[in-house]
Amino acid sequence: MRTSLLAAFALCFLVVVAGCGVAGPTTGTVVIGVTSELLAGADMDRVRVVLRAGGEVVRDDVLTQKSGQLFFPREFFFSDLEEGTAVEISLEAFGAEDADRPLLVRTASTQVLGGRKLLLEVRLERECMVAPGAPTCPAPQTCVAGGCSAASVDPRRLDPYSASWKADPGPDVCKPAGGGEPIVVVGEGQADYFPLEDLDEVQVEAGPQGGYHIFVATRLKNLRRSGSTTVVNGFVPDLGYTVDPLKVIFTLDQDEGGFCKLSGLRFRLDGERGIEELLGKVVEIEATVTDADGDTGTGKRKVTLSRTIL
Repeated sequence: MRTSLLAAFALCFLVVVAGCGVAGPTTGTVVIGVTSELLAGADMDRVRVVLRAGGEVVRDDVLTQKSGQLFFPREFFFSDLEEGTAVEISLEAFGAEDADRPLLVRTASTQVLGGRKLLLEVRLERECMVAPGAPTCPAPQTCVAGGCSAASVDPRRLDPYSASWKADPGPDVCKPAGGGEPIVVVGEGQADYFPLEDLDEVQVEAGPQGGYHIFVATRLKNLRRSGSTTVVNGFVPDLGYTVDPLKVIFTLDQDEGGFCKLSGLRFRLDGERGIEELLGKVVEIEATVTDADGDTGTGKRKVTLSRTIL
């Protein structure tokens, strides 16, 4: 009888201990990884990014080409939030021609899982571009692959976060192994690269928000396709005038002959000098591209500014 009583007490003790086990983690993290088919400068001039956690805005930024912030891939973190917290990203891409109406809107949302660090991938796709002011997907839907889909993603379908998600798994088409020294060639073009010879005339255009510019394009090889920084400088010898530099970070387009290219670099001309003084003048353009490996290439071209303004 005594033995049975002791056994009963022991069983109750084990049940109590089992019921007092250590609780699992109650907080987790979601990383939103954003990539883009749209090119900074050619397709879009700025992107507004709004992050919400639990319905509250925790970040509201505008990434601009001019500041050098408009590059992809990039990451946005929701760190150490309580399990079940809803997190959301809203992305609005704007072209230079219309600063008020976006040409693409993309949203995505999910929930935090305790003890997990999840990756939610979001892509800005050309198929989802619309004319400014045209209808977009009604909330809570968003555009994915050209159609309207649910913006919310079940967190159980998401992969664990790894920094390798944004790594290019294949060889770099713009910087193949053993490719040689970097080459940069300066041309022109808003939507594509067009070659120039020294002293060729380039068209001066009026900017949508003031200022006057030309569109510089580059053709290059043996520099990284993603994450490279381009700095465009200009000098007008007749006036001793140095044009304010343009600095951008971008993803290159593949071109023929082992080259890559970038177009639509809006290089503003006026500043300390009015545009009337610059029309018809020769500008010495220099484009320097530096990639994430620290390799650098520079291209130069003398161009003649048009005497008319579009």
